[in-house]
Amino acid sequence: MRAVCGQDQCSSFILNEKRHRVIDIVRNVVTIHSSCEPNKLATLTRRCWANFILYCQQIINEAKELNLKTHPVAFRLHLGDGWYVSVTGGCNCVDFRRFYVPYGTSHEHVHPTRDGISLRLHEWAELLVVYRLFMNVIRNWLGSVLRHNRSCVDSSDLAYLRQSSV
Repeated sequence: MRAVCGQDQCSSFILNEKRHRVIDIVRNVVTIHSSCEPNKLATLTRRCWANFILYCQQIINEAKELNLKTHPVAFRLHLGDGWYVSVTGGCNCVDFRRFYVPYGTSHEHVHPTRDGISLRLHEWAELLVVYRLFMNVIRNWLGSVLRHNRSCVDSSDLAYLRQSSV
């Protein structure tokens, strides 16, 4: 599940061997990517990843609602540097994607780019497992940004997400 590299300070976590989803942490960047489709990736800076961790519980709640199908879900959160995480009905996934603001429009009118990756709900659950298992490594990497934040991942949250269809 984890590999540690030498002087590049690299950690690698496999989310789902079937779909080849991998998280790499190298220096100040987290990359979530597909090992079989090189164009599918999200490259998040330390600040973006810290925002992701800070709002993780809200994202988990939206993913749970999507999985339970109790009401339509249309959630999008700006992580920084143009990167957003979204959870929407119809896709049954958590999407990490870069957005842009077309010239001459306001910041409310952002549009998605092709840069990004979608995680199915079971892959999302695996990302949360990785976070939970390697929380100390990730928190050390983030430094003081998350000094006072508690873990966002609860075992009951994972149970809802793992029940999703593959």
